[in-house]
Amino acid sequence: MKFARASVILALAMGCQGQIGGTANGSGSGGAHGASGGTNGSGGSGQGSGGAGQGSGGASAGSGGNAGSGGTTPAGSGGAGTPGSGGATMTLDCSKPRAAPSRAQLLSASQYTHTVQDLFQIAGNPGEPLGNQVFAQIDQAGVEQRATTAASVAQEAAANLAKWAPCTPPATGDATTCEQQIIDKIGTRAFRRSLTSGEKADMKTLFDAGIKEKDFATGVEWYLTGVLQSPDFMYELVRPEAGEVAGDVRPLAPYDYATRLAYFVWDSPPDDKLLTAAGANELADATKRQTHLDRMIQDPKFMRGVESFYNQWLHTEAFRTLARDADGFDASVVQALQTSLVMSATQLYTAGSPNITGLFSGQSYYMNDVLRRFYGLTGTGNSFTAVAMDKQSRRGIVTHPALMAALARPKESFPVGRGLFVMRTLLCKDIPLPNGLTIPEVPPVMQGVSTRQRYQMHSSNGVCAQCHKLFDPAGFSLEDFDEVGRFRTTDNGAAVDTSGTMAAGTDLDGAFATGDELLARLAESQDVRACFAKQYLKFALARDQLVDEDACSADAIGKSFAPTGDLKQIVSSVASADAFRQRLAEGVAP
Repeated sequence: MKFARASVILALAMGCQGQIGGTANGSGSGGAHGASGGTNGSGGSGQGSGGAGQGSGGASAGSGGNAGSGGTTPAGSGGAGTPGSGGATMTLDCSKPRAAPSRAQLLSASQYTHTVQDLFQIAGNPGEPLGNQVFAQIDQAGVEQRATTAASVAQEAAANLAKWAPCTPPATGDATTCEQQIIDKIGTRAFRRSLTSGEKADMKTLFDAGIKEKDFATGVEWYLTGVLQSPDFMYELVRPEAGEVAGDVRPLAPYDYATRLAYFVWDSPPDDKLLTAAGANELADATKRQTHLDRMIQDPKFMRGVESFYNQWLHTEAFRTLARDADGFDASVVQALQTSLVMSATQLYTAGSPNITGLFSGQSYYMNDVLRRFYGLTGTGNSFTAVAMDKQSRRGIVTHPALMAALARPKESFPVGRGLFVMRTLLCKDIPLPNGLTIPEVPPVMQGVSTRQRYQMHSSNGVCAQCHKLFDPAGFSLEDFDEVGRFRTTDNGAAVDTSGTMAAGTDLDGAFATGDELLARLAESQDVRACFAKQYLKFALARDQLVDEDACSADAIGKSFAPTGDLKQIVSSVASADAFRQRLAEGVAP
């Protein structure tokens, strides 16, 4: 019944929803906010998103990222560009702004939740069922889910009007003034821009229909149900502007930039101050923009954006299906590990100047009673508190039990997976999977033979050696930890050996006597910092991979971040980068 009612309201409010989020070939998972970058294709064009009433102008759904475009190195960058999976390195001219087309993208699950929480003081996690495929075309099931979610949020909001509404309707008599105040305030906040007179009129028509049906609360519910299903709410939209020429690099429109900025820094919509700044075009001025960024980073909502980044960077969605054979490794342990991993990263930000060095150093992690009991640690209480795991060769986030468990197999550690994590996630080295080769099996488990020794037998085969020499040393350096992240000195009756030699063309290269020695290099590595900068830009732009047009911005961000490692400063650098603030025009507005 709720979906049927929501569908009727949506039909009244919008007519037929436009095909705004055109899919690219291959919309896999990943990208920013758990999003898909999409490759080798262009997005579909929108049919006019409009407000809760008639559509008003088309949405620009630009082309997706380039697949296999090869690496790009900005002029004079010394190789800060990300190598692609095929193609020669080319030199880019960074003397002029460079930016890729912008695509319409759905709000992620957490962005949706934070938006309705900020607008209506809604409890719970209403966005969770909507998923994180932000560039996916919404199918019928998705339309129904969003209709149901919108109706549920609207119903709760209408029942708790005093928590969020700018006014209280009179018990009797004309409530038109309060109705208009709600339309003006919530419509602007929900659409993240000023409303046109036509949109206001359409919203009032929907509101009035609900009042006529029953009462003021019903009018609120119908109005909100329509607004929450409008493309202007569900998507981050970038519309063509009058006079723009295809191929020009131009700044995002003020409200579009404010929206992108807020969802990047806060994982939440723009507040009134940011919308006012957008209306006055203050964010185009570097000094005024930095003032707003400083305010946003000091706001408690900043931690929402930080958590969203670490959830993506550390691939925490993998915990939804994580299972290991170790006794006691149950769902409560998995859930607690995910929480602990993100907390252990984000607690750095409680310091005035969080630094990347702290991310890759230290032996304390946030544990609750479930984890303390499983890992044999002392302490009491259900809350997560910092617990030292000293004398276990641990250094920062890389050796967190959660990450070591996630990068393992059900019954054993997995040096290949751990090594690839270091290479791809920490060093941004693209190591393509073998194509068209018959890969020999890893030898079976044998008493007295360690996991490392078995994989060395496997990689001694000439077919395997070329790739394994790149990532095996990093993976073997983490063999101190078993399949659930427990410290060990023996593996299957053999002594653990974490020594090796890195030879991947980075500043981590060279021999190391123990894994701890290699881990110590991570904290000071300039290549790790350059990669971290690229990862932050990918997150901000909702990309699976950076494209050629991002290379100059990635290089500049990396160069400013590497000397300091300041985890707050990098947010400002990304927000001010050309790749973030500008876009490649694809056509002229109708």
